[in-house]
Amino acid sequence: MAENKDMENYRATSAEEEEDYFDNVELELDYSISVTEGSVELKKDSIKEQKKYMRDSHGDMDDEEFLQNMQLVNNDEAYLTRAAKRLEVYEHQKKNPYFGKVTFRYDDEGDVIPFYIGMAGYESDMNNEQLIYDWRAPVSSMYYAYEKGPASYTVNTEDMGSEKFTGHIIEKKQFVIVNGKLREAVDTDANINDVILLEALGGNSSVKMKSVVATIQKEQDAIIRNRTAYNLIVDGRAGSGKTVIAMHRLAWLLYNYKTLDSDKVMILSPNSIFGDYISDVLPELEENSVPEKEFDSLLEELLYIDEEYETKLEQSEFIIDSGDQENQRIRNLKVKSSIGFYDRFNEFLERYVSEIKFRTFHYQKVEYTGDDISAMFNGRFSRKPVYERFENIAYFIVDRVEDNSPKEFPEEKKNNLARQIQKQMVNLFAERNLVKLYVDFLAEMEPEYPGISEYKNEYGKICYEDILPILYLQVYFYGCNTYNNIKHLVIDEMQDYTIFQYAILDRIFGCKKTILGDRYQVLFYNPEETVVDVLTKIFAKRNGQGGYELMELSESYRSTAEITEFCNNILGDEGIGGNTVERHGRVPEEIQCGSLDEAVEFINDKLSYGDMDAYDNIAILTNDEADAYEVYRQLSEYTEVTLITNQSVVYSGGVVVLPKFLAKGMEFDAVYVMTDGTYKNSMVTRHTHYIACTRALHELYVIDVMQSE
Repeated sequence: MAENKDMENYRATSAEEEEDYFDNVELELDYSISVTEGSVELKKDSIKEQKKYMRDSHGDMDDEEFLQNMQLVNNDEAYLTRAAKRLEVYEHQKKNPYFGKVTFRYDDEGDVIPFYIGMAGYESDMNNEQLIYDWRAPVSSMYYAYEKGPASYTVNTEDMGSEKFTGHIIEKKQFVIVNGKLREAVDTDANINDVILLEALGGNSSVKMKSVVATIQKEQDAIIRNRTAYNLIVDGRAGSGKTVIAMHRLAWLLYNYKTLDSDKVMILSPNSIFGDYISDVLPELEENSVPEKEFDSLLEELLYIDEEYETKLEQSEFIIDSGDQENQRIRNLKVKSSIGFYDRFNEFLERYVSEIKFRTFHYQKVEYTGDDISAMFNGRFSRKPVYERFENIAYFIVDRVEDNSPKEFPEEKKNNLARQIQKQMVNLFAERNLVKLYVDFLAEMEPEYPGISEYKNEYGKICYEDILPILYLQVYFYGCNTYNNIKHLVIDEMQDYTIFQYAILDRIFGCKKTILGDRYQVLFYNPEETVVDVLTKIFAKRNGQGGYELMELSESYRSTAEITEFCNNILGDEGIGGNTVERHGRVPEEIQCGSLDEAVEFINDKLSYGDMDAYDNIAILTNDEADAYEVYRQLSEYTEVTLITNQSVVYSGGVVVLPKFLAKGMEFDAVYVMTDGTYKNSMVTRHTHYIACTRALHELYVIDVMQSE
């Protein structure tokens, strides 16, 4: 009854009143810009005068006065930096100050307050009134989570706990504002108005990923604002917005947790091009960019063996070339990426550590008995990584050595001695050659899995699926403190990582994580052991610590309904289900070409006769880099085109040619997928084809190039 009374007694804001509010915000922003610009000029003059005074009076100043004056200059220069950022925000807000509004009646006092929601908050410089609320603010959550009617929001503080506010949303609106002009104000009962959402989805893709704060959906917002998960796992279908959700979640975390700085967050990206593609999102959301890494760069940085090993790219090319052929390496790869293999390896390592035999250790005149070493190794330091325990014991021995010395040791000498002793103890009691230890394990597995002991490829490099257990072994024994400063890790394209990679990341990054991907966008899809099974095993709660929450996204927003249906049919019986926003377009075309020349001619005709003029981003996806180069070479004779390879670091849009594996996570207005027509013959090529086709927003062309005999 109270809800109905609220609705009856409240008169919705008229179009004229919304125009007045908008005009007032514009006026206030102009005033804030003027005030800030005036302050900037005053500070510049102050700095100039201060520096002149310091030059003129340098000989008369003592050190304390000079430092005080330098501090004043530094403070003024810091103000100029903040003011420049504030002016930049104001200028953006002038073009599009807000996009939504909820009018909320509080249960307790009955106060009715309209909250206008924008990309950034804005407080009036005239009367200190909050005119716009940042989309990340607690009160703004109601815009995404509720329709008209009962609603609530919770204010959380890191030191004061939380407070919940309840009431009713009695008005909800969306605004279309373009270049500082209020075009439309739409009353809506729903989460996000379908017309506005479809208009946003129907637009062209941009060169860089953009923010979507105005059209975030309820289920997406629940992921962005999740506070409870230590490890948040998001399994979403192609086009469900996983990556953009991850970036908005980072912006939300940085806004709501003041102790979390951008340099304490890291994104694990699939490749450099993808990193460039997402690089504008956080700055657009008024946050600094955060560090990015690829797993292979982590591997190169941390692993200290001398032998050569494969890259992820080299392994992927081998898998694609093999298709469904059951050669020895493919069989090994499946086993070595499995949960069972991981468990057996850990059992082997636990047994190995338990069987280490200690005896009396001598260093200079110091003697440590085997019993003393064992007590410390298996007792005091048992929670440390295995070989790090030797380092801890080594410091006790260094103290004994120092006691026998007439002089106290400097810290650097202590550290050097400890490292020397650690090395000697590992050599004496354990196995320092990690590759040999891994090979010993493979030999133990050989009777059960014939051929499993093969760990090098035809070029003599350690296979990628084998170098991962070796890095895990290194981290298991020696630990890794390199990234202890990272407080939140985002892992995108989660399906591209194996159980050993996740086990490594769990040990290197002990922080909270947001992990996103699509279990179906993987070369080897095994419904009996998916990446979700791997994640839930690695990140299960242990000793009351860690744990995970799994959230799923079934709605697809990227492609037209026709493209989505086409892509789902590629997987056949593995069908992914889920829902698609009903946005319609051209039916995907499958074209048969007798040669690569004919395929390039077809693409050039489509590009030349105006069919593609409306699009900013067009991709031609090939099986590998060799094919990409050949298509690029031929097509560049007719039109402007860019070749993207594994070494590329910048994505500039336009017409691009790239291998399929580099397109993960990206989207394009139109996509041409090159294939040899055999993609239906194997699970690997079928999934590769699915991944490529799901990159298309508006138009999709599959070009089957017949293979010459």
